[in-house]
Amino acid sequence: MSADDVARIFAIEDKVERLKAATEGVAAAQQTINELTRIRRAVIRELHAEGWTFARIGAAAGLSRARIHQVSTQGPAPEGLFFGHGPLTLLVPDTRAGRLMGAPDPAAAPRLADQLKELGFGVTIEPFAPGRPVDLLRDGLIVISGPELSPSLRQLIAGDPRLRRAVARPGDGRRGIEDRAARRIYRPASPDPHDIAYLARLPRPDGRGTVLVIDGLHPPGSLGAVRLLATRLATLHERAANRRFSVLIGVRYERGTGEPVDADLLTPVYLHDPVDSRLRPARQRR
Repeated sequence: MSADDVARIFAIEDKVERLKAATEGVAAAQQTINELTRIRRAVIRELHAEGWTFARIGAAAGLSRARIHQVSTQGPAPEGLFFGHGPLTLLVPDTRAGRLMGAPDPAAAPRLADQLKELGFGVTIEPFAPGRPVDLLRDGLIVISGPELSPSLRQLIAGDPRLRRAVARPGDGRRGIEDRAARRIYRPASPDPHDIAYLARLPRPDGRGTVLVIDGLHPPGSLGAVRLLATRLATLHERAANRRFSVLIGVRYERGTGEPVDADLLTPVYLHDPVDSRLRPARQRR
């Protein structure tokens, strides 16, 4: 917020309106502080991993060694940069009309929103009408839905060069996802209740940004993906950062409630390199 913005708010005559404007300004300023603090922590972590001492980092930043060490451990977690910056919008299908194929568990979006708020993000949950096009030309967009529910999402996900929806086999109605290069189809199959979730960062139709997509083959899969984002976010950020990627997640869940009891990476994190057309997984740590 600039000095002109503060002066504008100060000049508002109506006290209630002045209060509202000041409150909104504080929220916006706090969001900016969260973003800058996260970026600062991430840079300090990266430089330290490259061999820089805290004293050297402090000298370069104009801060003391003690202050650099302090700010490296305080504020929003650096791995939150996996979600980008600025306010985020969770786009979910409106399921008030009933249960729909490809719809996530109703608890997925609120649960992810809570996690994102803990990371310091401003979050809005926005429903869309199933079967209709949706506006994907926005920054900070996270879609929790399957391609069955919008032609826009179907086109978006079809652009994944590595993973795609597999056609059900004759006599087997189970949906699946195909790893094209590995020539393998993943379908839920386990003695325990099991599902598969798709997680990807894909290019927007206008090429001016990306959209993060979360899609469980069934409702428990979406909850499992949200669980993995809470428990393995640092791993995902390390392997994908803000690059385009896709990965499958294996989810075990309780039969009666659909609650995930375990969620883990089922495939490598496949990076989509826009320059090199060869498909390759992110480097895995042993």
